[in-house]
Parts: sequence; C-alpha cells; structure tokens
Amino acid sequence: MRRAFLKSVAALAGASVLAGCGFKLRGSAQLRFDSAYVDAPDTSLTRELRQTLTSHGKLAEKPELATLRILLEGERRAKAILSLTSAGKVREYRLELRVTLSVLDQAGKSVLNPGEVFVQRDMTYDDQQALAKELEETGLYRAMELDALRQILRRLDTIKLKKPADAAP
Repeated sequence: MRRAFLKSVAALAGASVLAGCGFKLRGSAQLRFDSAYVDAPDTSLTRELRQTLTSHGKLAEKPELATLRILLEGERRAKAILSLTSAGKVREYRLELRVTLSVLDQAGKSVLNPGEVFVQRDMTYDDQQALAKELEETGLYRAMELDALRQILRRLDTIKLKKPADAAP
C-alpha cells in the first residue's frame, strides 16, 4: 500500500515538474492563414504539402487567389560515406535532405524568414544485402520527407497575418 502511494506521489511530482517548465505536446498545426499556393517543382514532398493543405482547406489553385505563396526551392538529396570497414568497404552512409523554404504574402513581401529545412539519417550498409539496403534507403528518404513536411508545417504555423482592419493606422 505504501509503495503504491509513493509511486503515485512520484508520478504527480513528475507531472508537476513537466507542467512547471512549460512542456506541452506539440499538437497539429493550426495554419492561421486563409489560403496558400505552393510554388515548387513536382516532388513527393511538394505533393505531400499540397495534400496536407488541401485536407485543411487551405490550398489555392492559382497564386492570385492565395493569401500566401509558399516557395520550396532546391530540394537536394545527398548520400555520403560515414565509415568504412578495415577492408575499405562502406559500413555506414549518411543520407541528407535539404529544402529551401520562403513564404510571401500577396504583396510579395516575406512573412517568414527564408530558411532551409534540413533532415539527416544514418544507415548501416552491407554488400551482401544490397537490395534490402536499397529498400531501406528509400524508406528512410520517405521518412525524412515526412519530417521535413512537419518542419515546414510548424514554420507555417508561426505565421500571423495582419487583418486589413489591423493594418490601418
């Protein structure tokens, strides 16, 4: 009985510490703008972003109809050797995904500091499992795209556009 009481007190204390430091779950993006047009080459990341905006009812078909213009430029993938075996064969690779993000309002002014979304993953490699490792690499890039999408949505969530009434002096 005493042990159960001590466990509940410890759990309550832990919850209090987390609440006191400002910790809270991230939740989903609120996207406080009316509509956005995605100006980017057709990649799987761009398709995912468009699909997400569509599901939130925020995707505009034409740039003239959007309150924001999202520019995704220069999606780059890289694969670098991380380590080698004593025989000189690759043991690990580092996979990288970089995307440059800019967000403009209807007047063409930047509403979000232009920046780079960067995601990386390390993977082991074995010549004897080349096909499996190729599939693993594809899966890792897919997961990296989803992480990049979440980063983009979190950045879009920080945008607060002024209402026309607020903009008047």
